[in-house]
Amino acid sequence: MSSKVDFLTEPPGKPDEPYVLSFLGGELIVIPTSNSVMRLMVTGEERGNAFCIVGTGGTSSDPIGFHYHRQAHDILLCLKGEVDVWADNESRTLTPGDLASVPPGVVHQYQISAEHTEFIGLIMPGGWEDFRFIGEPYQGPLFPDNDTRNPFEALVPKLIAATEKYDMVPVRNHPAVPLMPWKAGADNTLPGGLKPYFLKANTGPKWLYGGMLCRPLVTRRESAGKFSIARIEGSSHTGNELFASANAITFKGAHHCILVAEGKFRVMIEGAEVSVVPGETVFIPAGKSFAWSFETVYAAVYIFNSGGGIVEMLERIASSFDMHVIPRESLRGNDRAKMKKLEDELGFVTE
Repeated sequence: MSSKVDFLTEPPGKPDEPYVLSFLGGELIVIPTSNSVMRLMVTGEERGNAFCIVGTGGTSSDPIGFHYHRQAHDILLCLKGEVDVWADNESRTLTPGDLASVPPGVVHQYQISAEHTEFIGLIMPGGWEDFRFIGEPYQGPLFPDNDTRNPFEALVPKLIAATEKYDMVPVRNHPAVPLMPWKAGADNTLPGGLKPYFLKANTGPKWLYGGMLCRPLVTRRESAGKFSIARIEGSSHTGNELFASANAITFKGAHHCILVAEGKFRVMIEGAEVSVVPGETVFIPAGKSFAWSFETVYAAVYIFNSGGGIVEMLERIASSFDMHVIPRESLRGNDRAKMKKLEDELGFVTE
């Protein structure tokens, strides 16, 4: 029996409810003096504190300051413009498609360095309230760009208080290394363990199932088993034998968040179909069945999920792929029986 999936401008603030979030939507929080806005797209309330998805948009400004988290794992994925990221003794300038992974305990900071930058971040575990604590509600089309308040009056007292209450520990006088060039080899592969790393866009491993290409950005190996992230590409020309509506899949414990990057994407959640376009985000709670299809000649999405979820399933059933783009035709020979054998191990069921 199908149910309605609501299109919202900010997350509903309650668990177990699938929804579609509008382009640049979310609960808007501005950090004083930062010339940027944070958009809380998926909060602890929707995921039982599994993790948060936070978008950030802003213009060139000062670095946010070095800090680390005792438990939280930060991810920064650039979507537009440029953002400089420092992690331990390494630094890179992220451009669209580039990713930085910052595990707990790693001293880091970022600086928006373009006229208009957008990036999306995953914070694990969720339930962080320090954005709301140190920030202010914002209403506007994009972000403030002329906040000239004194940070020692508008921001620093809140940061000091946040240190005592939340998982954010400032590191004063930490030396910032010069911005470094991307490193061929090291920045083109996943490290295979829990350590900070940078991943250049369109590099790393590629997996193919039928006509669907999966580029993993973070697997459970890089997140201590907590979450996975991938870019998935496909085409209406090659179809979608894995996630056709007749083959809906339900993950018992993994939440999924899908951000459309290019093209048009159709998702069916508990029998209700929605079409989403670039910039829109779909949240699918654990325990809800879903299927999808690519509605245009080319489409690409970013998928964030707790645990292994769909990303780990694809790793286990797909084949390694060496070409640069999706194939012209769906490549047959993938054994759907492999997926059935993984149901108990990965915690999902198929219809």
